[in-house]
Amino acid sequence: MKRLFLAAIAVIAIGAVVPAALAAPSPKPMPTTLANDFNGTAPLVHIGPNVAACSNGTPAAAFPGTDSGVVNVHYNKVQDRFMVNLSVHDALPNTTYVLDIRCWTFGPQSEIGTLTTNSQGTGTAHLTLDGVTPVNPFYIDISVKGGGTGAYGYGDTFISGPFTLG
Repeated sequence: MKRLFLAAIAVIAIGAVVPAALAAPSPKPMPTTLANDFNGTAPLVHIGPNVAACSNGTPAAAFPGTDSGVVNVHYNKVQDRFMVNLSVHDALPNTTYVLDIRCWTFGPQSEIGTLTTNSQGTGTAHLTLDGVTPVNPFYIDISVKGGGTGAYGYGDTFISGPFTLG
């Protein structure tokens, strides 16, 4: 009886050790940021009429204003792809804003897209630009083109940043 009891304990012990030894190793956690990907998030602030300044001081600082949304930017160095996700609230209702990267020039203009708000003054935009490498630091803004007394004929303006990627 004693031998049977010891044999049973040996089988149980082997049965517990062998599956643990044969089990696949636990996966390594994925890095949260890959070496070639750069991300940034900043509030989108309402500043009123457009300003002529490319940045808010040296070193670059956020423009003062009322928080009215958020901007996420992403740059993939390997793919040479730049993306912008923007969300605004409390903007002018049913209005088209032009989106640009402040003081960056792509060809004849710096406007890279548009955003149209709904009847509550809320809007979103997603833009992807291939072959565009960020010049740091930079700001993202939306303004009403030809809509007021601001610099260069731009009216109601929201600015986010500064961003520094890679």
